[in-house]
Amino acid sequence: MFGCGSRKPTDETYERFSNSIKLLLLGTGESGKTTIIKQMKILHINGFSEEEKKQKIPFIKQNIHESIYDILDNMEKIDPPVELEKSENKSSADFILQLGPKEPSDYTQDYFDHVKKLWADNGVQKTFKRSNEYQLIDSAQQFLDRIDEIRKPNYIPSIQDILFCRIRTTSISEIEFSVSVPKIYGGGSARFLMYDVGGQRGERRKWIQVFDGIDAILFIIAASDFDQNLREDNNKNRLHEALSVFKDICGSRFLRKAGMIVFLNKQDIFQQKLEQGRKLEKYFPEYAAFTESHNSEFERAKAFLGKKITEISKIEVTEKAYNPIKHTVTEVTLPPKDIYIHHTIATDTDNVKRVFNSVHEMIIKERIKNISSY
Repeated sequence: MFGCGSRKPTDETYERFSNSIKLLLLGTGESGKTTIIKQMKILHINGFSEEEKKQKIPFIKQNIHESIYDILDNMEKIDPPVELEKSENKSSADFILQLGPKEPSDYTQDYFDHVKKLWADNGVQKTFKRSNEYQLIDSAQQFLDRIDEIRKPNYIPSIQDILFCRIRTTSISEIEFSVSVPKIYGGGSARFLMYDVGGQRGERRKWIQVFDGIDAILFIIAASDFDQNLREDNNKNRLHEALSVFKDICGSRFLRKAGMIVFLNKQDIFQQKLEQGRKLEKYFPEYAAFTESHNSEFERAKAFLGKKITEISKIEVTEKAYNPIKHTVTEVTLPPKDIYIHHTIATDTDNVKRVFNSVHEMIIKERIKNISSY
């Protein structure tokens, strides 16, 4: 089940590569892949040093500006539009909008005063609550709520700040870590290599570069994206796009031997949206006919998405097979991939730890089983 590809890496890296379990994070943009990488650093390496935390400050301030600018810029664009509650805040709104979407050259205390006033305005809050109607990063509330802390000259980002900090992935990144192997599987430790690649449409062409030798795919799907459209295509639903890409990956001949693990991520935001009355059937009409009984709408919706993902994974895949006796080539239908679905909150370290303990053990178990079968 686990392991695919035949081409060896370069000689210098072969031993490290061949002795490691390779995990590839895939998914569409803003699904939470990079946050998972950060969690591995927290859980399995030494976390973030003081210097590394300081290096995130410019990006956190970028997130603040992007958030408040996007909210203000969309107040008049959404239907129906929203106005500022306090007319005296218009000068602050004009100040931010005149700066444009790119960050200011300097984050002055005056700048933060403007942002703080605007974030407290009821009109801004109403627009924020309708963020599914436009593009807004998930970290908006985390940082705008903490404006007084972040504006301090001696501010050092918290672990939560680092986890929420949004930096678009435009290259292939890698993290290496070791995990203890349970005694029932021989003890010791297993070395993991985890790869993260950009998920937005323009970045996906790079994915095939890291398909070789992958043991398992962690496909990240943001369940909370059900009522949002793509940043790169405002006419395409994000969750529909994620499921479409997942289907393509399940059907890829390059990844037939790699294990498939799905993280239905952002469960906290997903639950919050459903409890606010957002309707999943508006975007997935078939949900209305989903009759499985559950204790809550949230549990029912989780079950629906889990079933949908499982059905997609059963896609029929064929490949050409050569018969050396008859000297004929025929099409053979391959068995469907086994998949493992986990419900995750990538910004919650305890949640990720529990899920990865299960994932690591399962992968190690499968690898030992495959080795012993030779």
